[in-house]
Amino acid sequence: MVTYNTIRMILVSSSLLLLSSCAKSVASGTIPEEGLTVSQIYNQSVATSAPSWTAPRYKRTANGQMAVNYQGETRTAANETKALFKALDNPAIPIYIYPHVALIGDEQLVKPGFTTEFFLYKQNQFALASERY
Repeated sequence: MVTYNTIRMILVSSSLLLLSSCAKSVASGTIPEEGLTVSQIYNQSVATSAPSWTAPRYKRTANGQMAVNYQGETRTAANETKALFKALDNPAIPIYIYPHVALIGDEQLVKPGFTTEFFLYKQNQFALASERY
């Protein structure tokens, strides 16, 4: 009976000692009281970073009109098919091939393990222009 109380007292005192050693006073917090605020740091970073781009300069034609390149905005066969016929999902199933010994003729080759994937369907399918997906 005495040993049980002694062991219990030792466990309680050691746990209290461990818990008190982890405690830290609130007055010496990790957040500094002096220094810049978050908004000041943000304003400094915005003010010092200059834009990496410049405004485009358009050429003027002989009659003073601005010549603008509309190549990216015009309709072509390539961007029409990409926009109209979206590829349907063909899920890729990952598979891990474990390291193994491959027998090629009379030779035994050690193949390392690798990850590959195979698709659920044999070929990609495309939705019609009128289909919703």
